[in-house]
Amino acid sequence: MLSASLFMQAGLLLVGYFVFTLFCYRKVIVAKWQTHKQRNAKTLIAYASESGSGKKLAHELHTELKTQGDLALCLTLNQVTEQQLNQTDTLLVIASTYGEGEAPDNGRHFLDKLSKLKSTLSHLNYAVLALGDREYSQYCQFGLALNQALKSKLCKPLFEPILVNKLDENSINEWNSNLLSKGLLKQAVPRSMLSATHPPIQQLKLTDRQQVNINSPGAPLFEINLAVPSGLTWQAGDIARLHIQDTVREYSIASVPQEQSLKLLVREQKHPSGELGLGSGWLCHQADLNSTQAFSIRANTKFNPLDEHKKLILIGNGSGLAGLRGHLKHREIKQHHENWLLYGERCAEHDLPWHRELTEWFNAKHLTEIDLAFSRQSTNSNIKVGRCHSGYVQDAMLAQQTKLKDWVNNGAAIFICGSLQGMAKDVESMLLDILGEPVLSRLERQGLYRKDVY
Repeated sequence: MLSASLFMQAGLLLVGYFVFTLFCYRKVIVAKWQTHKQRNAKTLIAYASESGSGKKLAHELHTELKTQGDLALCLTLNQVTEQQLNQTDTLLVIASTYGEGEAPDNGRHFLDKLSKLKSTLSHLNYAVLALGDREYSQYCQFGLALNQALKSKLCKPLFEPILVNKLDENSINEWNSNLLSKGLLKQAVPRSMLSATHPPIQQLKLTDRQQVNINSPGAPLFEINLAVPSGLTWQAGDIARLHIQDTVREYSIASVPQEQSLKLLVREQKHPSGELGLGSGWLCHQADLNSTQAFSIRANTKFNPLDEHKKLILIGNGSGLAGLRGHLKHREIKQHHENWLLYGERCAEHDLPWHRELTEWFNAKHLTEIDLAFSRQSTNSNIKVGRCHSGYVQDAMLAQQTKLKDWVNNGAAIFICGSLQGMAKDVESMLLDILGEPVLSRLERQGLYRKDVY
């Protein structure tokens, strides 16, 4: 007769085998469960977010729906498929607009995808929360364009789009009230869904200011250094927000916390009247050394560092070098040294911000490749490292297209920082020519194509 201990041992072995099998097939099980949820969820929350506020609002709404027992999906607009639109009863869209009517990167393919649908979506109810800024002439333009496109597919609006100026809480509370009246929320949300979107504001002291492009044919460019108080932290790619006269001005951060200084690269701005811009005027000219001003840090997840060690191609122009330098410093600390900088400015004789540091990184093999493009002249003896090109940064990319394709084929990511008008659009057009649309779309889906443009 078998002893009880033998039965127990056999049972433990079976349990262990079962647990081990579950562990081995955990990804398949999770994928099956996600597929099951997608088939049964009748509410889809889709967001397009540039700064992260839209994403936070979408995930908060998703949490509210789950808490009340409703099955829902929460995706970026780019991730939404035709099948999901056909299976969904209710689509709740939270969409930001940045610049002059631009769509955020994680939502810019949706309108084209929607226009190509052969069938209508007459079964689909929808609502749009459009985030924007009245200071721009194309206020909430992307959200309004989404509303019009959904109407053209015969979707039924639950209510008119709610337009939100600078994350106004009253407008967001109106959105919540409308969702409540339509039965999508079962109880009033007792707090603003905007909680946790406002980063803490601190007074930062101006410790140093230097113009880095003296005699340049372009507008003055200044390196700005601010003292870092205890507890202030950020990641490479994050944004410094200057709070001045009830407005906010945003600047790419050029340093990492380990440097114990918040470094910016700020271009002097002037109105047609000749009056200095509000933020750049204070930072570049009006603020006295050791004076303070209110700042906060905005997380910029779409431009934060990659988790893994990969080759990195950094492309930018002008003050966009700030965001690129932040990543180079981060990667220096992490000892990730396969980096390639392609940077454009006006004049090689006078427009060489941080050239000494870039030279040191090149000599130390932290920067593997450097390509510098100048629109006003072709060569200059001041250029000690890398390759110098006449024209714009996209011209340097074209000259190095074979190497660029090789880097991408070997797993490189591409980060772009600088002006939206001109540089970013021309660079993306060149990338499409060199790599092709399927490759660039794949990089974007994998998080290997990231932009911080303004």
